[in-house]
Amino acid sequence: MTPETLPTPDDLVHLRRCVELAREALDDGDEPFGSLLVDRDGAVRFEDRNRVKDGDATRHPEFEIARWAAEHLTPEERRAATVYTSGEHCAMCSAAHAWVGLGPIVYASSTTQLVGWLDEW
Repeated sequence: MTPETLPTPDDLVHLRRCVELAREALDDGDEPFGSLLVDRDGAVRFEDRNRVKDGDATRHPEFEIARWAAEHLTPEERRAATVYTSGEHCAMCSAAHAWVGLGPIVYASSTTQLVGWLDEW
């Protein structure tokens, strides 16, 4: 999705779920990020939230999606799937996404927005 593209009603449903997952992470003392993987038919195949508070900095939900997809989906299914996430991918998650061959990414907030919010706080 480009900045000029408006989210569809289905996108908004999935992004809201990502924000709910981010809230669950925050309520559990973790960083507020949540993500899900949706197949070509619109079914949620996997979802997770941030789990880095215990010391494993690789426990981003987008990275977990890539791991899960590599183990459970064919390359064609991965290409046709969409990743929804509360925040734009970091470099680690972007690389995992690309290496596994996942389809588009739709995010609720950009890295630029996040940096701005952190500066304000």
